[in-house]
Amino acid sequence: MLRKLDNLAVLFLVLGGFVWGIIGLYGLNIVEYVFDREWLIRIIYVIFGIALVYHLITCRKSSKKKKAK
Repeated sequence: MLRKLDNLAVLFLVLGGFVWGIIGLYGLNIVEYVFDREWLIRIIYVIFGIALVYHLITCRKSSKKKKAK
């Protein structure tokens, strides 16, 4: 279960990075282009943020386990 959640978090991190890269390079917000509802756009960005926080927490825990060995 956690392995799937880790993979999902990484997927959202990659998608978020792709979205922000396109915004930075071309000024085109793909999320706003695809979804025209303000509340849906906010939910998508919140999911990107939650994925980042989850990934940071799990990476920190796994690095502490590796140091203990």
